[in-house]
Amino acid sequence: MSLKKKTVLSVCLFVFIFGGLLITATFTDLQVSRILTSLSLPEGQYYANDVFGCVFETIGTSPEYFIGAICAEMILIYVTRFWEKRALKTVLQAAGLIGSCALHCVWFNEMFDYIFRHFDIEGGRPAFIWGVIAFLGVLTTVFSALAVNSLSDESVKKLLKFSIVTMTAMVCAVLTVQVIKIPVGRMRYRAMNTVGDFSGYTGWYVANGQPDKELMRSLYGTSDACKSFPSGHTRAAAATFYFTTMADVLGVKSRIKRAAVWMGAFTFTALVAVSRIMVGAHFFSDVLVGGTIGFLFVVLSKEFFLCGREHIKALRIKR
Repeated sequence: MSLKKKTVLSVCLFVFIFGGLLITATFTDLQVSRILTSLSLPEGQYYANDVFGCVFETIGTSPEYFIGAICAEMILIYVTRFWEKRALKTVLQAAGLIGSCALHCVWFNEMFDYIFRHFDIEGGRPAFIWGVIAFLGVLTTVFSALAVNSLSDESVKKLLKFSIVTMTAMVCAVLTVQVIKIPVGRMRYRAMNTVGDFSGYTGWYVANGQPDKELMRSLYGTSDACKSFPSGHTRAAAATFYFTTMADVLGVKSRIKRAAVWMGAFTFTALVAVSRIMVGAHFFSDVLVGGTIGFLFVVLSKEFFLCGREHIKALRIKR
């Protein structure tokens, strides 16, 4: 099959599946949430106590932080090995090291935040946890940097562009989701569950705007009760698809390995998506669009910056 036919088939298949799921979600959002939260989110509560939902809410954003840290370390190793300009080299080395450590620390901070929030540990989060976070951040930075440093010079050179493109694409994906959340202002299922009133439910396509933050805090104890659409967690989980691009850049030929990477990325993203509905944080359409945004930035970054727009060129009509 020619590249053009493969591209057309892939685009049509994507549009068909995404369109079908979005239409389904549009009419079943509330019903799906009621079913999936029935055993995990007690009436009158904002945070769920289900182990599966809480675990994946805690680790759901991990891929984005992990990949971002790896990319920062990749740039650090490249500069260390191949740059000769000392002043700029030192600056970039410091930036890469600090950036990687900061991402790891933010990652652990977010995980501890979810743990203490969900399990309502008496007294809240103790001060010494900050020390634990710093220690784990430094430790993981050291080990991941050593792992990256074990790569060959050829692999490091190949992955430099991938690292820069991936970090840029992830930032753009984050901004896209945040920009959509503000005007849509969709109320989370768990916010409505807290007060036992679901009259505030609206479709994903309705622009509600953001209500007063103090009012949100007084009612639900948080100011993000109306940031349901789209799902940031699922978008972050979809960052696992960057591993498929990494496999392409490194020239992995084994079909079994490539299939395993694709299945791993899809499975993790799907599990996070389901967990977000189970804890009442998002609706079906929220996780569908959030995950799709994350996935599309992976595809577009690969197409425009790593593959030379080969699929777009293949679609051009020859005159």
